[in-house]
Amino acid sequence: MSSSTVNYVDHTYRDFSRFVEEGGELVRHKKSDANFPAKLHKMLSNPEHSRVIAWMPHGRAWKILNKDLLFSSVIPKYYVCKKYDSFTRQLNGWGFKRLYQSGPDLGCFYHECFLRGLPKLTCLIRRLKSNQGKTTPYPAGEPNFYLISETYPLPDSEPLDASARCPEAAEEGASTALALDTPARGNEAPSHSMSPNQIQFPSLPQIHPSTLGPSAVQESAAFAQIPHQDLSQEPMA
Repeated sequence: MSSSTVNYVDHTYRDFSRFVEEGGELVRHKKSDANFPAKLHKMLSNPEHSRVIAWMPHGRAWKILNKDLLFSSVIPKYYVCKKYDSFTRQLNGWGFKRLYQSGPDLGCFYHECFLRGLPKLTCLIRRLKSNQGKTTPYPAGEPNFYLISETYPLPDSEPLDASARCPEAAEEGASTALALDTPARGNEAPSHSMSPNQIQFPSLPQIHPSTLGPSAVQESAAFAQIPHQDLSQEPMA
């Protein structure tokens, strides 16, 4: 295959950590607090799950530490999902990207509007249009979040409210958990979706990953001591 026909993952990265402070508008809709990204942020922000799924030290990406426990004990509290492929298909559909560069962030997922301690930003995440085509990983172009965090540090996770501690009660029972195993119907995005081009963003720092080079920062000792499964060879959804 000619290199000109390869569709590589675009890792151009903008910093949203000061989005609201710099005049950005949080465009919300009726499902903003209960859609896939919002529930995922609650899951990651719950310290009870920190040995199963957790933020990386910089707070801009997250990693699955124990896939078996994730689907047996954690996922059922937030989603109706029994398959890893269904979960990663949702991640891809909401624009999350996976990291393949060797280093502490290998196998992590990220989205520029999905940041630790800033759950309100998840309302800016929109489902991608279907039929985007397959993309090829581009490790050399991935952002170095350790260098980025030196300039744009993130807050720690916000204190959990009752809904985060007990999502079943907040969502009126497990029957309201999002069903992820059900195939999507049709090729159209949900009616409440909004194209990123329709959201008015202030001037945000745009970080070009290709200028950052490979990661030279080692994973923090505390995080490295947590045992976790190697998911780097899992197939992409």
